Amino acid sequence: MARRGRTVIPEEDTELNMTPMLDVVFILLIFFIVTSVFVKTPGIDPSQPEATLDKEVKPTILVAVNAQNEVWIDKRPYDISEIRPIIQSILAESPKAEAIIKADRDAEVGVVMSVQELMQDLKINTRVGTE
Repeated sequence: MARRGRTVIPEEDTELNMTPMLDVVFILLIFFIVTSVFVKTPGIDPSQPEATLDKEVKPTILVAVNAQNEVWIDKRPYDISEIRPIIQSILAESPKAEAIIKADRDAEVGVVMSVQELMQDLKINTRVGTE
């Protein structure tokens, strides 16, 4: 308290309450985390055949097949027999997932078709990507 002459003037304690602002920040953070879409990348960029594209597609699952017939998902190579549980776990994270299979020009068609059939068995809308 400050004194001036005989009168006493009380000092004001001003404090800003930050709790409502922190609540709003956390709610916004949760909103952006929940609404964000995570795209799984295959890890390689195969040489693809050329084609025309009628519309742009934004897939949530990217699968690549290279010339050695390795199936790449999320920057790791897998054998064709190992990819079903991987795709199912990605599908559990994003039930309305769409997929693109990027196949190398020299990849065997049978491997690409096996991946596509697996995706269709799991009810995933799948396209084969081209350049």
